[in-house]
Amino acid sequence: MRGDDLATCISCGLCLNDCPTYRVLGDEADSPRGRIQLIRQMVSEDGPPAEAVAGHLEACLVCRACETACPSGVPFGRIMEGAREDLRARERPRRVAQAVRRLGLTTIADQPRLRVATRLLDLYARSGLRRLAGLLPKRLRAMESLAMRSEGLPYVPVERPDADTAFFAGCIMRTAFGETERATVRMLERDGKRVTACIEQTCCGALHAHAGARGDSRDLARRNIAALEALEVDAFIVNAAGCGAHLKEYGWLLKDDPQWHDRAERFAARVRDAAEHLDSVGLVVKPGAFRARAAYDDPCHLLHGQRIADQPRRLLAAIPALEIVPLAESDMCCGSAGTYNVTQPELSRALLDRKVANIVASGANVLVTANPGCQMQIEAGLRAAGSPTTVLHLMDVLDRAYAATGRT
Repeated sequence: MRGDDLATCISCGLCLNDCPTYRVLGDEADSPRGRIQLIRQMVSEDGPPAEAVAGHLEACLVCRACETACPSGVPFGRIMEGAREDLRARERPRRVAQAVRRLGLTTIADQPRLRVATRLLDLYARSGLRRLAGLLPKRLRAMESLAMRSEGLPYVPVERPDADTAFFAGCIMRTAFGETERATVRMLERDGKRVTACIEQTCCGALHAHAGARGDSRDLARRNIAALEALEVDAFIVNAAGCGAHLKEYGWLLKDDPQWHDRAERFAARVRDAAEHLDSVGLVVKPGAFRARAAYDDPCHLLHGQRIADQPRRLLAAIPALEIVPLAESDMCCGSAGTYNVTQPELSRALLDRKVANIVASGANVLVTANPGCQMQIEAGLRAAGSPTTVLHLMDVLDRAYAATGRT
């Protein structure tokens, strides 16, 4: 964390109404400028911060909505990630909490282990055990609500020597959203691309950075750069908003590593979101009809992290028979935010309830988004509310529209 980043905040308060936690709690310490003041206080002192200070910092979603609102260009996302890295180094040892955090982060970055965990959750979601979830403690209920049926078989990367585009498959997307991964590759190939997916790629490290484990995140970044940088491709395409935002910031993540910084900058310059790419090249083949009333919800790290808002909407508008309905507060976080729905279940639930209420009020029977965490969170909220609305990734909607033409 750099002091000049902290100095960019002039405490004007224009970010307050855009901060989800401030809107829920109404506490200055849970606003972006309040948290920056707490971080300034923390870094000016030695030793562990007060419990209240740590609590306010941990309650941040790192949704980066404040960055969009800020007239001074305060890089709040990287400030908060740096603060949490500092917090992890200062905090008093909590062996159980640290062990749980470490287990979760190492599982996400380990494909064999993640596949086993995903399979177990899939079996649970298909069983009758879910009706007993009300007996679980509050935090375990929050974790249980995210258990979902896996979407088809896991995606298996396929390497092609003649490719001009590389697909970044990620970790959770690869195991739990295999069909979305295949749909993304099909969409790219319909536009004439030859797609390769490197077998050696690994987790992007976004969740590690959000949790304050930036050392682990840097290690994962180096592994991905080493695996992918030599590919003679135009772009690295990613379909998960959180992954894309983090991959695009590898240069910053490795800014202090003289051996990797320039390589990271060159790598990040080739990263593109799938919607960003498809919108820029245009849909070469006209999609078929997809009959639904759809609302689009902006993933935070697509809208605020990558500043991609119009491109997904233009792609949806190109689908015949798809009625697009407005969604109130589509730019507000759903409360997923990586592992936030597990670590801050009450705040997460308050934001999710607000999101679900807006979706139901829109009259949509399909909710379209572009991030796995958002998809799992919103799906859990709609299920709990008894809503029949289906949640689909943008690439799945486009792929189904093309399938309706009878062409592959």
